[in-house]
Parts: sequence; C-alpha cells; structure tokens
Amino acid sequence: MDASGQNCYKPVMSRYLGCHVSAAGGLENAIANGTELGVNTIQIHPSPPQRWNSTAYKAGFEAEFLKARSASKIKKVFFHAIYLINLATPDSKNFHLSKLSLKHYLELMHRIQGDGVIVHVGSLKDQEKEEEGLERAASGINWIFENTPGEARLLLEVAAGSGKVIGSRLEQLARVFELVENKERLGFALDSQHLWASGYDLRENLEGVLQDIKQQFGYKKVWAVHLNDSKVECASKKDRHENLGEGVIGKEALSKFVNHSELRSIPFILETPGLKQMDTAKVEVSKLLEMAR
Repeated sequence: MDASGQNCYKPVMSRYLGCHVSAAGGLENAIANGTELGVNTIQIHPSPPQRWNSTAYKAGFEAEFLKARSASKIKKVFFHAIYLINLATPDSKNFHLSKLSLKHYLELMHRIQGDGVIVHVGSLKDQEKEEEGLERAASGINWIFENTPGEARLLLEVAAGSGKVIGSRLEQLARVFELVENKERLGFALDSQHLWASGYDLRENLEGVLQDIKQQFGYKKVWAVHLNDSKVECASKKDRHENLGEGVIGKEALSKFVNHSELRSIPFILETPGLKQMDTAKVEVSKLLEMAR
C-alpha cells in the first residue's frame, strides 16, 4: 500500500487481478467496492446465491452498473452462479430451474458486456452412471446457449471433490466440453483450493498439475482462476478456503502458481475468508498484488 493506505498496483497493471466483491444494495456497488480495493477484476453474485432466481432481469437493470464501470478502472467482470444449480440432476424441475438461472445470468452478462458466468456443474449423486450425468449437463448447456442470444460465456469450475460432485477430476469437465455444441462460449475456471482438495498437489507437483490442465483443456480455454489457500490437506475432498499464506498450500506455492508463465494472462480472483470485511479484504488484495510482482 502507498502512504495514503491505498493499494498501489502499477507494477502489475498489465495483469488482471481482483476478488469477489459484494453487490448488496445495487449492482453498481460492486464497482465501488472493487475500486476501493484497488483491483481491476471483480466477481459478483448478482442475486442471493442460496435462492433460485428464475425471473428475468428487467430492462435497464444494468444502467447504473454500466455508468459506474465506465468511470472506473475495472477491466474484467465475472458472475458466480447460484449454489443450487445441478445440471446433471435427473429431477426435471431442478434441472429446468438450473438452466433458467444460468440463462438469466448469461443474459445480464451480455447486457453489461462482461467476461463470463462461473458455475459448479453439479452432482452425480442421483445418477447411476457418470456418463449419463455428464451428457445431461451438456444437454442443459446446449439448451442454455440456444436460448441466450449474444456471446456471453460460461465457465465450468473445478470442484473440491466432496461426494459425487462433477469437476473433482479435470477429465469430467473436459468430457462435458466435448459434448457441448457451441464450444466458443464455453471455458473453464480453476480454483487453487479446489484443485488441492481434489488431489492436485500444487505445492509438490505444480508442473505436473499444469501439464494435466494443458492436456485436458489447453490454457487458452482457462478464462479465470480462483486463488485461495486451503484449511485442509491435499486430497481431503473438502471445500475449505483459507486466507493467502495462512493455509497448507502456503505462500511460496501460491506465488509460483500465480506467476507461472502459462497463467499470467488469465484473471486471478480471490475468494478467501478475509474478503468478508473491507479492512481484511484490503490485506488479502495486498497479498495478491505483492505475489504478482
């Protein structure tokens, strides 16, 4: 930070670095929060993530956001989908609600000219055969793209591996991608803690993990990375984020990950516990900017 207490990130201005921010009280408040934190990339929940959002956003909903963004230094904007989505479920009602939720987010993303909606694909807990669940997820994404005009993109996120969640193995997400027709609009989001929890050892085998990512996706299809330390050990199968440098992945390994030559052009987004309060969020952002230097 500089003498005024503001984040000074000029040395890494060529990179896209940021965090999840609150949009409480109005979508435009996310811009104000990102600006206060001194980042150029933000991720938002446009609606409460624990509730279905099956109502389309009204015309003009995005006007104040666009006005605020045009006057800011925010360069990249992502949405995170709600947590109820399961594109693999055989339950027809929940399957359709999942599709509608993503449809509405993608429509709004198109209207704000943003960079994509990040989503957890879902779970195979009610599917007897994995392939059937992956095929159903792909069919849902095909429907979503067919019913959303524009070029707004969807990012399938790596999962932490609990239960039968899709995305704990990279090849699961690669298979969904293979089955989707409109591949131009579909990419991937990594998460350092989720990779770690699913058994991808970023600390002792970073090059091996990145080679696996390259083989399954190709780096050009990785459109965002969530950066988090971990409260739990590698292969624990638990989704437990920790502040940067305070967990078991550690500052050294995360720094190597952030600065790897294959990843430097990809937006990095913090989702650490410290983001819940503005004062501790500033500390977390400072750690990220220092790492990126």
